[in-house]
Amino acid sequence: MPLQVLPLQLEDFGQLVSHAVSYPPGDDLVGPPTPICCPVKTREEAQDRLSFHFDKQKSRFIGDPTVRYMKVIDTEKQDFIVSIARWHYYPAGYNFDSEIHWETHSPPPDQIIPHGFNIALHNYILTTRDAARSLWTRPNASCWILMHMVTHPSYRGKGAAGLLIRWGIEQAEKDRVPAYLEAGVMGRPIYERHGFVQVGDLLQVELRDYGLDATFTMCKMAYFPRTMMEEGTKSV
Repeated sequence: MPLQVLPLQLEDFGQLVSHAVSYPPGDDLVGPPTPICCPVKTREEAQDRLSFHFDKQKSRFIGDPTVRYMKVIDTEKQDFIVSIARWHYYPAGYNFDSEIHWETHSPPPDQIIPHGFNIALHNYILTTRDAARSLWTRPNASCWILMHMVTHPSYRGKGAAGLLIRWGIEQAEKDRVPAYLEAGVMGRPIYERHGFVQVGDLLQVELRDYGLDATFTMCKMAYFPRTMMEEGTKSV
């Protein structure tokens, strides 16, 4: 399959939002935890969720200097975007207090929120995830972090995610710094195949206080460049 990795462009957000028109509700590139915070059943609901989600992503694309959005396209399908990833480079390490506002939703009163979107649940999951980074990553040290990656359902298992993971690994190797991510338990094997290792116990976020009888579980994972391993500087 002719898949190619490229930087995401501002004009690509239009294509990402248009997936609601061409595919069944939810068959799009909205990543966790949004699907559990805002389930959709109709095309209209899917369109509203896509527009809301990617408005936030677009603002980050424009304003966040740490972000590196990458895409995988199918060159035989009119450059259809099959997968996206949001990598971040933090020269002085990740700082929760200065960065968390990029993740949480704080819509102004006049902004239309998709029907059924549990904003409090969404913000709780991401705030809990990101606040925990100081407990398992190297403090005040340069790093790459993969915060968002999703592949279109029809392309899963065909290599798109691996291309985006390898792109981040290449940056970590070049910069001689670790790469970090939080993955769902089901996604852990693909990261392990690319050299990531689980760090500590699973991160479990109880959701009952926010209206959902479930636990959101993530694996904390790290990749250490060969140069760090050779120099004996691996540590978390």
